[in-house]
Amino acid sequence: MNYLLALDLDGTTVNRQGNLGEKTKAALLAARKKGHLVVFATGRRDIDMFSFWEESIYADFLLLNNGAKLMRADTKEVLFNHVIDPETAKHLIEKCLKENWQLHIVSGDYWAINKWNDGLQSYIDFLGTAPGRYASLEETPWHRVEGFMVTADLKPVCRYIEEQKLPLSYTPSEESCVDIMTQNISKWGGLQEMMKLLNVSPEQVIAAGDYNNDLPMIRGAGIGIAVANALPEVKAEADYVTENDCDHDAVAEIVEKYLI
Repeated sequence: MNYLLALDLDGTTVNRQGNLGEKTKAALLAARKKGHLVVFATGRRDIDMFSFWEESIYADFLLLNNGAKLMRADTKEVLFNHVIDPETAKHLIEKCLKENWQLHIVSGDYWAINKWNDGLQSYIDFLGTAPGRYASLEETPWHRVEGFMVTADLKPVCRYIEEQKLPLSYTPSEESCVDIMTQNISKWGGLQEMMKLLNVSPEQVIAAGDYNNDLPMIRGAGIGIAVANALPEVKAEADYVTENDCDHDAVAEIVEKYLI
């Protein structure tokens, strides 16, 4: 049986420097040669992929924005893209400007923030690109926002979304970052939409991750895997926990165990 291998990127497939290990590259090529499909299922958006586009070709597909956007890895053809309702985007942007809450706005190559925070420079250095700044709604593409991100003021922004019952989904992608998407978005939801396009069943899916936003796909896949450096709650939900961590080619271990 051929499988769809769904792999979280950061903390799972790439090492802590943001690169694929040589063993992982060889394993992914071998899996695809056997007829299996590989999708990098990540919270990253286009701007987060700038320094990784060349290595992204080791997958067949890229499922970005926690499941909201699917593209082919080789041609970058977009197969689906669920953006945020314009009035909802406008509402949240205006509220964050009024309260001076930080809000990153991301859409394709566009990335801008309204407020700086400590730690942002290291993120800029990692990406190799810097955000613009906005101080008014008119300076933003509020009518077509793919996603928001918050790396400061996490609690008030998330609390406001809940209190106002805004049609948004949000999930922590790491300890100090929350990703905000349109309603009912998750990596597993995106994978299910992708599976319909490819005529793939859940039993044919192997999903691997390390963090809370990976849990839905780990639970839903035929085989759910946590890497050695995953959070305890992620390991508890997995069918298999790797011996190796992301810095020691955990994905190569997965491929060798299940696919080749």
